[in-house]
Amino acid sequence: MLEINLSTLLLQVANFLILAYILTRFLFKPLKETLDKRASQVTKAVDEAEKATREAEKLRVEYEKKRENIDAEIVALKNEARIVIDQTRKQMLQEAYQEIEAMRARAQEELEQQRADALRLHRSKIGELVATLTRRMIKDILNPQLHQAYLDAFLDQLRLAQLDGRISTSGEETISAELITATPLAQENKARIATTLETVVSQPIDLACRVDAGLVAGAMVRLGDTLIDGSLQGQLQQLRNRYEAELG
Repeated sequence: MLEINLSTLLLQVANFLILAYILTRFLFKPLKETLDKRASQVTKAVDEAEKATREAEKLRVEYEKKRENIDAEIVALKNEARIVIDQTRKQMLQEAYQEIEAMRARAQEELEQQRADALRLHRSKIGELVATLTRRMIKDILNPQLHQAYLDAFLDQLRLAQLDGRISTSGEETISAELITATPLAQENKARIATTLETVVSQPIDLACRVDAGLVAGAMVRLGDTLIDGSLQGQLQQLRNRYEAELG
């Protein structure tokens, strides 16, 4: 029969209780605290992870919104840039067109001016040629009778001249005059011209004479700043000027 020693049993129970107390006090409790602390840390980490996830999702949403806004701004900037480019292109085209029109107008003006200058030169050449041919033709047919006829016409021109009061005398009684003729004059014709001049200006005349074959025929007289031209050369020049003016 199994014998149970009470004292031994009590001792073992006491040892067990002591061991349980020791284990509970020094092992299970710290272990539980450690496990609770670790569980708290894990929970905290999970919470932080969830919070980070939520923040990341929030950031992602904000980023998506910002990206959408950026895309919209980019589209708006592109449209604005396209509008600016179109306006700039139109302005550049308009300025280029205006510059081309201005260049065309300047070119047209230059062409018109060159045409006018060429036409004027052409008319002048024609007038000069006509005057030269006429002078040569008249020289071929000039004779003493024609020279006298031109001189008589010059005297008539002097008689019709309105010189009274136009000639400055500077207080002198005699007026100096220069008579230029195409050919040497006889004394009689010089006297006629001097008498006619004195009648026209109502004062004595000191007449100096010289010959200029370039006058072709006729004569001219110079009284101070006044010139009375009755030469054939002067008449040809007037015809030339009239011819060029009529062509204009």
